[in-house]
Amino acid sequence: MVDDEELERLRAEAASREYAPMARLARALYENGLPAEHVLHECYGVGFPREFFVIADADPYGTDLLAMWTNQPWQMAVPLDRGGPAARADTLEPMERRFHDMDSDLLPLLYLVRPGIDTEDHGVVLCYRLTELAAGRPMIFGARRETTSRDEVARRGDSLLAVLRAHHAGYLHELEEELENWEGKGEYDTVDEDEVEDVRALVERLEAFQDASA
Repeated sequence: MVDDEELERLRAEAASREYAPMARLARALYENGLPAEHVLHECYGVGFPREFFVIADADPYGTDLLAMWTNQPWQMAVPLDRGGPAARADTLEPMERRFHDMDSDLLPLLYLVRPGIDTEDHGVVLCYRLTELAAGRPMIFGARRETTSRDEVARRGDSLLAVLRAHHAGYLHELEEELENWEGKGEYDTVDEDEVEDVRALVERLEAFQDASA
């Protein structure tokens, strides 16, 4: 149990939104018995949508989805029975910090990975806006990983799961077309049915997440 004085000290340290003090605060809140929903609200000052916790409960880092997941806020949603928030951030922390410094209202969630031919979305960072979450709107905003201008941040969709499903469905459609065009051409085949089925399974998993979030 973490006493009130220590919690106040941790809150003051976490005001910077840097990873290590945020992780320490989140861990202390879990030690005091708070559920993930309350921990995230305490850390960021806003409520998070149901979709966030559906993904967090499934462990986004192990989902095989076409994305690279950020440290914050996902690590803050790891309860103690799963190890709690990692003490140190991984290599995405500099990008996360740059987005925060560019616009502190942005909360990066992941960047998209896009194999195949149509790679327009590859490397796009998807974010919540804290002000939108505070208003009950889980809209997604995005910009390329290398951006340094808030003017390049644009709305990408109504929710994270909607954007992720569209991203994966687009790749599935590309693979299906490629398989149909090349099927039966032997050594020149570039796509096999197993690959198509793997991506279809990802789309179906995202749809299951959407159902669980409804």
